[in-house]
Amino acid sequence: MFYYTSCDDEQLKIEVIDDPDGHTRVILPDGREMRVDLQAALGENFFSLLVDKESHEVYREKGEEAGDYNLTLDGQTYQVRVATERQHRFATLAPNAHAQSGEVTVKAPMPGLVSIVSVEIGQEVAQGQRLIVLEAMKMENELRAPKAGKIKAINVSAGQTVEQNRALVVLE
Repeated sequence: MFYYTSCDDEQLKIEVIDDPDGHTRVILPDGREMRVDLQAALGENFFSLLVDKESHEVYREKGEEAGDYNLTLDGQTYQVRVATERQHRFATLAPNAHAQSGEVTVKAPMPGLVSIVSVEIGQEVAQGQRLIVLEAMKMENELRAPKAGKIKAINVSAGQTVEQNRALVVLE
């Protein structure tokens, strides 16, 4: 599985592979591969980390937002953000709620089936309000309003199959 990480303005896409023999490998963007083992130690936030048989102590505190962590590795603290490939894809396709002004188009983050359209043209919506439910890979994904506004256009209907990046709803 791929993860997107950022720490000190450095962003990396890493691959984590769980082997059938119970080992975990991490492959870095430059091709370097490490064998890792992470085990909870004292409590839920303290871990023992082995990287290529070298032992490290890790303390984890959750940050203010999902995926944000303050990690203390061998006594040095880092602010880290971690996202799965799906979370990263959603973030790159979804409009940035903090920077949105004017018209915003909500697009399908992946191919799927529109199961619910929760809004109507002309309806006022609040930021975070559900707009559409998209079924993909046997999961329901709620697409929410990135900002408060008025529904200008709805380009799909319930029961319709859509491709990735298809414009679903226009919000003004």
